[in-house]
Formats: sequence, C-alpha cells, structure tokens
Amino acid sequence: MNNYVIREKEHAFRIKVGTMPYKELNYLIYKKSRTGFKNFILDDVIGQRYIGAGMNYGIKIEVNGIPGQDVGVFNSGSTIVVNGNAQDGVGNTMNDGFIIVHGNVGDIPGHMMRNGKIFIRGSAGFRAGIMMKEYGRKKPVIIIGERVGDYLGEYMAGGRIIVLGYDLSEDESPVGHYIGSGMFGGTIWIRGNIAKNQLGKGSICKEVKDGELEEILPFIEEYAEIFNLSLDKILSLKFWKVTKLLGRPFGKLYVPSNKIGGELFPLHTNLKSPCSNACPIGIPNQQIIKKIRDGEIKEAYEIIDDYTPFRYTCCGLSCPRFCEQACTRNSINDPVPIAEISKKYAPKGKTNIREEQKDEKIAIIGGGPGGLAAAWHLARLGYKVDLFEKEKILGGKLTNNIPEEKVPKDAVDNEISRIKALKINFRMNKMIDLKNIRSMKEKYNAIILAIGLRKSKKIGFSGEDEAISSYYFMRSIRHNNLKNIQLFNKKVVIIGAGNVGMDVACESFKYGAKSVTVIDIKTPSAFINEIERAENLGAKIVYPRFIEKYENKKIYFKNDYPLDADVLIEAIGEEIEIDFSAYGIIISKGSFTTNIPGVYIIGDAASPGYIADAIADGREIAYYLHGNFRGLSEIKHIKSCAPVVDKQRINLVYFQNKGIYKDVLVDKCATCGTCIQCDICIENCPHDAVTRIKETFKVNLETCSGCGTCASLCPRGAITMIKKSDMFLEESSEGTKVETQADYISCKK
Repeated sequence: MNNYVIREKEHAFRIKVGTMPYKELNYLIYKKSRTGFKNFILDDVIGQRYIGAGMNYGIKIEVNGIPGQDVGVFNSGSTIVVNGNAQDGVGNTMNDGFIIVHGNVGDIPGHMMRNGKIFIRGSAGFRAGIMMKEYGRKKPVIIIGERVGDYLGEYMAGGRIIVLGYDLSEDESPVGHYIGSGMFGGTIWIRGNIAKNQLGKGSICKEVKDGELEEILPFIEEYAEIFNLSLDKILSLKFWKVTKLLGRPFGKLYVPSNKIGGELFPLHTNLKSPCSNACPIGIPNQQIIKKIRDGEIKEAYEIIDDYTPFRYTCCGLSCPRFCEQACTRNSINDPVPIAEISKKYAPKGKTNIREEQKDEKIAIIGGGPGGLAAAWHLARLGYKVDLFEKEKILGGKLTNNIPEEKVPKDAVDNEISRIKALKINFRMNKMIDLKNIRSMKEKYNAIILAIGLRKSKKIGFSGEDEAISSYYFMRSIRHNNLKNIQLFNKKVVIIGAGNVGMDVACESFKYGAKSVTVIDIKTPSAFINEIERAENLGAKIVYPRFIEKYENKKIYFKNDYPLDADVLIEAIGEEIEIDFSAYGIIISKGSFTTNIPGVYIIGDAASPGYIADAIADGREIAYYLHGNFRGLSEIKHIKSCAPVVDKQRINLVYFQNKGIYKDVLVDKCATCGTCIQCDICIENCPHDAVTRIKETFKVNLETCSGCGTCASLCPRGAITMIKKSDMFLEESSEGTKVETQADYISCKK
C-alpha cells in the first residue's frame, strides 16, 4: 500500500514518511514534481536527513515532525517549512531558496550558505552562519528569533545574520561568546544587550545609527509577518552591528591541506567522465548533454559526428550501454538515460567536412560498421576513399543480423544515407581476392581490411552438421527469407545462452515454434533484460548441459536426459572465414597493423567484439592514418588522454534532478569531470585567488595558498591540484597567474 495521498484542494502531494529512507523520499518528491506537483506535505518525519536536498525553484515542502541533519542542504531555490524543531546543519551550503523553522535548530545553521534566507523562530546552537559568504548580488540572510550559541558567524565572509532575542528582557544577551571569530566579511546584527568580551578575535561591534537599520528592515518585516510577531516590539530595542576588524585574523595559523610544502596549486582541467571511459568509442556524452542543455543542438551534433555516424542505431538501439552501467548516478538511483538521449538527439542530414581535400587514397574492404566508420572519418578529414563490399547492401550485422524490432531498417538506412552523402566511392557486389593485396597496395596509400565474422563456430559433437547457424538464421529472418527453415509447431533447441541466443529464441516464437529451449555449458551470458524477454515468450533456459550427440531429432547430453529438437540452432558465435596467413598477411598482436606496410585489419577480424568496438576501430584507424599522413606526432581526436575522474569527487547532492531543463532526459547528468563554469570555486576561495573571463580561469599564485578548497568543492571534479612547475605561468601587475582552460594539459608531449 502506498504511504502517500493527494490533497486535491491544495494540489499538494502528502507523504506519510515514517521510516521511509531519505533517498527514497527525495526521489519521490522529485518524481512527483515532474508530473506537476509543486507543494509537498511530509507527515510523521522522524529524523530523515537531507530533506529537500538540491531542490529548485517552485517547490515547497512542509515538514511535520523532526527532520534529521542538513534539511535543505544545497537548496537551490525551493521553500522548506519545518513546523517544529530541526537538527544540525539547516540550509547547509544552500545556494538559494527559503527555509522557515517554527522552532529551534541545532548547530551550524547556514553553514557555508551563499544565498537565500533562513528564518528561525526559536534559538540556534553553536556556530550559526559559520563560513557564510556572498558573491555579487547573492547575499544570504539568517534571522534567529531568540538566542544563539557561541561562535556566531565564525569565519564569516559575507551575508547578514540577524539575532532578535524577541522574548528576552532588555538585560539579557541573545548571543554567546566569540562572536565573529575570524570573520572577514559580512555583517552580524544583534538586538538587545551585548558586551565587548563576547566578541571573537577579528571582529568589532558598534551601535547601529539612525538609518542603518534600513538595510535589514525589509527582512525583519517579513520575519515578523511570517511568525505573527510585533514589529514595534522588535524595533523598540537598540541594535548592534558586528563587522570584521581587519583582514583575516587567523589566515597564517592554518597549514594548507596539501602536504607538499605548498607546492600544489589548482588547475581547471576536463577529466574523462566514467561514461566516456566505459564507451569503446570514447564518446564524451557529458559534453554532448551539456550542449543540449544549453540549447546548442548543432554543436552537440558536431561532437557526435566527430565520434560516430551510428548514434541512433548503435548508441540508441544495439549497444550494451556500457556508458549507463558506468554512470555515477547509479549510486543513488537510475543512470542518465544515454540510450534514450541518443535516439532523441541523433544527427540528421549532411555532416560537416572537417578538412580540405587531400591527395592520399585509402581502400576499405568491408562495408560493416567498422568499415563504414573508417570511411566516414577519413572522408570528413578530406581523404579519397574507395569502399568495397561484396554484397549489394551496406551495414553488416546492423543491416543483416539484428532483429527488425531492435534496429529498424529505416533507422539504419537513415544513417547510412548520411555516410553515402560524403565523397566516398562505394564499390558494391565487389569481392576482393586477398592474394592481390600487394598489387592493390600500389594503387592506394593504405588498405583497411574490415572483414566481419560469418563462419559459425563449432563444438565438435556428432550430428553437428545438421545444426543451423544463428548467423544464417537471423540473416534469413531479417531479409524475410526463411524458406528452408520450418519452425511452425516445431520444438526448437538453441545452443548458446548469450544475447544472440535470446534473439533466436524470440524470433522462433514469432514464426510459430511450439517450444524453445536454450542450453549452455555455463551460466547464461545474456543480459538480464534479454533473458526476461525470451522467458516471457515461453523460452526455457537450462544449464549446464554437455552435448554428446544429435541424431533422429534428439539432442543427447553427457550429464542429463535428452531433449526433442526438431530444429537445432547454434548461437555460440562466429569466427573469421578467411585465413590471412594463407595470403601472407600476419596481424600484429594487440594492434591493427600487419606485416605488410600500409595494410591494416580492424573490427571483428582483428578482435571480435560488439558493434561499438568495430566503430571504435574505424575511428581509431582513420585518425591514426591521418596522423601518419600529416606527420603529426599526436592526434587529440582519437581518445581523451585525460585520466578518469574519481567518482568520489562528484558531489551528487548538487544534481538532484532540479527540473531546470526543458528535457527531462538530460536533467540528470552531472557532467562528471567537465567544467561548466558554475563558479563555485570562485565563490568559495578564501583568498579570492580564482577569477574567470568567459571560459578561461585564472589563479593568482601570489595569493593562492594551495589549500585545495576549490578542488574539494568542485561538484564535477574538474579541478586538479598540480605542482607549480607543471603550470604555464604568466606575469602580470597583479602577480604571477596561471591561465587555465578546460582542457587536459598532460596531453602535451
């Protein structure tokens, strides 16, 4: 039974929280907010932490009960009302929004808050407003209605703290000791009595003069109205103003967090995201999604085209989604739906040619995904390309062997038409005899063998020659040519419980099979969703089974009873049908080079893999040849040479599905490892050492202490602490600076 109901009159979503985990609670709020609900009422709250974490504008959350620590942490514009007391860390590091507490709060309310308002009707504990800051027009406000503990405004760098002591007598002080210790910005306003010995080191107190109160009067008026208090009573006592005395009184007392004698300094560097690292092609999905978010769809398509011509059919439809498996968001809920994004935002029409026409000519043998990818990139780089395909259609397994329901023909045709629009000479129905490869080399600067796998592997049992290969079976179905295979009312047995085996099982049922059994010698290697798809249609999967023989329409096992098998299909993979050594071609281990200079082998012929692996090979060989032909020692476009960002450095609480983008598909991406100029590093630098002009950051090494605050707070892990000797320095009147762009410097040789 659901523990939530809808209050129709208020159009509010009411949740009976009870023992619900905080992650589940926040995700439910986010999910319902995307369906139109903006008001949420939480009943029976019993200590759940992080309520409303990172919620954005337009969301209002009313809390009945006692929330746990850090209510409203990283608030980015929502309103949170607590009808009672709250624990420590209210509004921790909030960016904007409004938090109202109708009771008391614990320690460190407003810790590191940089904008927004926190109104507390009762009292607060120690260190209220510690490390508050302001940036430009962003000036946070905390109002505490009664008392506050010691160390109020400690290390305060900006903003306003107002303590009213509303129900206290004129002789009582609403504040503790060490007020404003180490403060170097902002203002603390105190109503009532205060003694000099209550001040902390580095702060000074003065009585508020006529007219000065106008600065905070609008906030006091709003506070009084919300809590139904007398404004006249509040204004009946004098106010004191606490500000910084000089600069940073404790600035020289702290040892930097970096241990190498202060030699490490921040550099803004784009690191490789986990999804990009997991992708065989190295597609930087985080950069693509950022462009889509910013409305730069054309620029997003340009990035995609630089990596693959098969964004829709491979990334969207046929890839195992290694990117989603590696997504950082898996640690809290679901990954970024990159496959769905790939289908919605797939380039259409002609692509841009990257470089001018060149003299070099390349032959590509094989028109599957690998060969087509190589042709695509080489043609865009300006090279002359002849592509030879022994069949009448292009696409390889994308066209011939994957079920229509998974990869529709129209989708493949659309992407192949983009490739055909380039200046590529397609030689269809052209079989190349490899014994002529050396003479052929005289006509071309390079030859790429992109020959796929067609020959079915064999196990070696008696009667195996009667088995049908899955390659032939799926190809026949894809081209509606299943004349020689009768499946209606037949018992089908499939050898091999991988993804292809599940495809064969599903297609067998479509053609009327009476029963389908999938066998394997080990645990099925197919993905869970593929297994479920086959089982939902009625397939039985049994393992381990060790085959002895196949005769008289029965398959016999060494370790179990026989099975009836009117039709036996082998789905154990394919192997290369060509013996390259017979033609004097020897493949270099771990490479696509051969013993013949200028002859290369890519794709399944070099190393069997997924379609994405073949596309990656095609791209890599294209840029490898480009580098050789142009005399370039380094080609940046092959794959990012940056290290992978540590997932522990990604602060996901910043990315709580805020709903600020029109397209929900791109809303979840944290752009791991990629700087998006959020300026959190600038706002939080204790020395104001970091500045930015457009996309270029500058760090003043004369004032930077190497404390690492910017690197630790960067939500995306895009700041790396490196040695000063590794930086590119420039001198200016303001001191030595390092100019850093969002590009990884270690690519430099």
